[in-house]
Amino acid sequence: MKEIVALQSIIAEEEERITFSRRQLMQHETGENKLTAMIKASIETKLDESVESLAKHQSMLDELMKQDLQKLEEEERLKEAAQRSYYYHYQKVRLKRDKVRSNDVKLEAMMIVDELPTDVQFEDEEIFEISSTMVELHLRTHEKIYEELENIKKDFSKLLKNFDKESISDLGMLRYRIPIVVLHFSVLLSNILENIQEDELAAFKGFPKYEDWWIQELWNSHQAYFALFKWKSIISNLCITNDQKRAWEIIFSNWIFIKKMLNGKGALGFEFNFAFDALISSYAQLEEELSEVNLLSMEAIIKNITKNEDFNTVCANHNIITPYLKFKRTKSTSVEVK
Repeated sequence: MKEIVALQSIIAEEEERITFSRRQLMQHETGENKLTAMIKASIETKLDESVESLAKHQSMLDELMKQDLQKLEEEERLKEAAQRSYYYHYQKVRLKRDKVRSNDVKLEAMMIVDELPTDVQFEDEEIFEISSTMVELHLRTHEKIYEELENIKKDFSKLLKNFDKESISDLGMLRYRIPIVVLHFSVLLSNILENIQEDELAAFKGFPKYEDWWIQELWNSHQAYFALFKWKSIISNLCITNDQKRAWEIIFSNWIFIKKMLNGKGALGFEFNFAFDALISSYAQLEEELSEVNLLSMEAIIKNITKNEDFNTVCANHNIITPYLKFKRTKSTSVEVK
């Protein structure tokens, strides 16, 4: 801004005059360069005027600088908004031109963009992650599975109808990802049951229950990590085909990622976490152990298995009754997914 440059020049000149005047007066006081009474009075008058003028011009400069900074910030916001608008405006073009994904995945990605609400925008990689899953499950061609996904989404929305969206604003992506993971689990269960019936195998007794403290203390306790590892292995052994085993690897990774993320939010994530658990229980028959007797029993088993290992150390804040478990016990008596 030209006005700022001009004011800075004026201020510099005034500062020089003030410095010069003060030096003259100091030299007069020390006797180095005596001034006449008239000249001394004139210098003092001009010094007062210069100091007053400097203060006025400095105030003007500060105000202009403030306005200039606000202008720059506003210009930056407009620039970022324009960049975001440009990014999402041409998102479908970029998705279509991607050279890594298959045509089916790219087509699905573009359809997802069309179906998303106007106020929901995902990055390209997030869109491709979802579209890859959609293609893998053939959700566009298997009407039954597609309908089940729609039902899961509706149930999820009902469970979160009273949830404060602002309390965990950074978990918006999970609103789309959780129904997909639940559907994965449901499809895996259906496939296992179908194979058991076709091959006349022993009856399926259900997935083993998991325990919340495994997730609460994951990465802090060897027992928690080992318990999750054994639990994952048990379910893997229930899978009959290699495709089911590979699917379970993906499902487990997504499930533990979501559970750990929600667990890290503490009480703010309880409602969201409970909705996820309720859907998994309803659609995939996967439940959490709520009985304290069984929790203690499983803890003893895990400790016994690991007693000869180097990681037989309980987390310093170990507690099998986690805050979320207490919340869930109460909530479970009043909430049921139809």
